[in-house]
Amino acid sequence: MSGFFLPNQTEAIKAHYDEYGYVVIKDVIPIGKITGFFDVYETFKTAKNYYFLSQDTNQIEKLEVNSQDFIEHSILNPIDLVFQNSFNQAALDIISNPAISQLLNTLSNRQKHIIWQTMFFDKSTGTVPHQDHYYLDSNPPGNLIACWFALEDIHSDAGAFFVVPKSQKGQLITRNSRIRDFSDHEEYVEKIQTVIKEQNYIPQPMLLEKGSVLFWHPFLIHGAFPNMNSNHSRKSLTAHFLPEGYGRLDKKLPAQIASKNPDILVWKKTIVERLKASIRHWRFQAVYNFRNKQKPVKMEMRSSKY
Repeated sequence: MSGFFLPNQTEAIKAHYDEYGYVVIKDVIPIGKITGFFDVYETFKTAKNYYFLSQDTNQIEKLEVNSQDFIEHSILNPIDLVFQNSFNQAALDIISNPAISQLLNTLSNRQKHIIWQTMFFDKSTGTVPHQDHYYLDSNPPGNLIACWFALEDIHSDAGAFFVVPKSQKGQLITRNSRIRDFSDHEEYVEKIQTVIKEQNYIPQPMLLEKGSVLFWHPFLIHGAFPNMNSNHSRKSLTAHFLPEGYGRLDKKLPAQIASKNPDILVWKKTIVERLKASIRHWRFQAVYNFRNKQKPVKMEMRSSKY
């Protein structure tokens, strides 16, 4: 049950994904693409007074590096950052690599896939165990495919991503669509923890090598361990893909356009939407500076906060 394969082992890849809910493919992303990403990353992280939405806190955060020179917070949707076109494109070049669309086709039997949500992690923030279905999924459910891209060799003390094999076949915790803003998130996290204890699930760390990609099912329980050594980064990208032909659960489906890879689609943004995004960005600083830091977050993803 190693779960690690090469890209050409298509039958074994599909069989392992169906059985265990995840699969790891080695040597998927060209090292040159990763090097190109880090070239723009080094410039990006020096940006002064830049603000973004973070995945780990689900709040606006300021771009800051810690004493190890790592960006402190994870970044939500790095392919859509305002005024950061080089960084956006470098991330998209990795996520939309042709090898990714070929592997997605192996898993879904669909030719085209739409990028729904992306993330960038410089360091591990220690993510609570969860099933993606609670946050986002296809309609009908269970057809979304998520990917985690290792941009460096992952050290065991770096807060490794983990999966719970075969948990996609177990209990599914759903979200009440009538509850807005994920205000029941703490209750959801407690339910997942209860399932893990009752089923004696054992999280399996994913110590991927640079250029490898982990694919997983939206019902699979997964997360990330806390960082045990602050000198270790865990540079990685995450993307969620919706196979073309499916809707989004409880959401409308926006128009799509192709990236450089015609089989990987992105949401189409109108000029008005881009203008609104720019205006929101200028407001981020004010929101960050004046928000009540003691106000509880409705969807805290850092495991250390529970």
